[in-house]
Amino acid sequence: MTLPFLSSSLSLGILLLVSGLVSADSVDELMQAGNLLRLNGDMTAANEVKQKIRGLAPEAPHSYSFSLNTIVTELSWEESQTRFDQALVRDAEHLIRLCTESPAAINNSNYYCGQAHFTLSYFNGIRGNYIRAGRHGTTAIDYLEAALVEDPDLIRAKMYLGVAYYYADHLPPFIKLFSKFLWFIPSGSSDKSLPYLRQVMDSEDTFNDVARYIYATLLVNGKPEEVADALSVLNILIKRYPKNARFQLRYVSVIVGDQRYVETLERISTYLVSEHAASLSKIDINLLNIWAARAHLGLGQVERAVDLQRKIQFDPVNTTVPAWGLAWYELTNGQLADVTGNRKKAIVSYQKIVALDEKTFVNPTIVSLAIAALTMPYKLPGRSPTQE
Repeated sequence: MTLPFLSSSLSLGILLLVSGLVSADSVDELMQAGNLLRLNGDMTAANEVKQKIRGLAPEAPHSYSFSLNTIVTELSWEESQTRFDQALVRDAEHLIRLCTESPAAINNSNYYCGQAHFTLSYFNGIRGNYIRAGRHGTTAIDYLEAALVEDPDLIRAKMYLGVAYYYADHLPPFIKLFSKFLWFIPSGSSDKSLPYLRQVMDSEDTFNDVARYIYATLLVNGKPEEVADALSVLNILIKRYPKNARFQLRYVSVIVGDQRYVETLERISTYLVSEHAASLSKIDINLLNIWAARAHLGLGQVERAVDLQRKIQFDPVNTTVPAWGLAWYELTNGQLADVTGNRKKAIVSYQKIVALDEKTFVNPTIVSLAIAALTMPYKLPGRSPTQE
């Protein structure tokens, strides 16, 4: 395993640790290296580090903590994959047992319990088990707040709390409807969520760039000033970790959604001729084609958009378009069908988006556009659609 990008960020000792050339008496350096691997988008190497840590410290809470963070990193990009489900639940439940059965023997036991419940809340949320998600969310907040009382400088607790409070304030509407009757639905706190994340970002903690990505992700669907803030943060991450396609792709997804079509195409073109393009996966290429197609459609270049849509490859076995990206694909399909006169095909695509929104999170802008287009066919500015 070669890790050339690590040389400027980690000591030679850590590089040797990750490469397996030396052993470690402690997992601290391995965790630091693994976190950097995740930020650089090298999940294969990060999972190797995860196994090394588990082998060195099979019953240490930070071994399970690192494992959960690595799994969530995988799921946060493509939540429909289920290959990590058993390991996530097993490690989270084991971490809870460790920190509840012998709390005095574990430093920051409240923090570890909080992280485990936070992970289970996230997992149940993406699987549609909202009641379980709410219960774990409330428990996570209680543990993490207790951890801060015990150690006010425990910066990582603030990272999880920032996310937990934000999502508690932005629960799906039907969950909010029942929250006044269900005690286990967590209460949000907007005055704590983003400030907590900013504190982590401003700290020297090794999770400060993780907090930056979370912060940017939370703001990408916000007000214009929040979107601008998110793009600024993403640009910082792109400069620091140019090999991580996720940061590049997230940036492109934001500007195309903001209808900055010329900038979108310029950004994609520049990226595809860069030294980092060779490592792009099928998923990455498909997403770039989807957003390039949307940009061409937005500019009225219908034939070019159709050509790009045809280049998108689907694999019946392996995921080649994440569920959230699939919504963008179907919206583009529907709008292209409308402007080329195939209303029946357009309606099918819009209906697929509505159905997808019932199973997983779909960008609210996409859902609203799809619902509107079911009644009024999409048309390019200054043009009338041809209906069948």
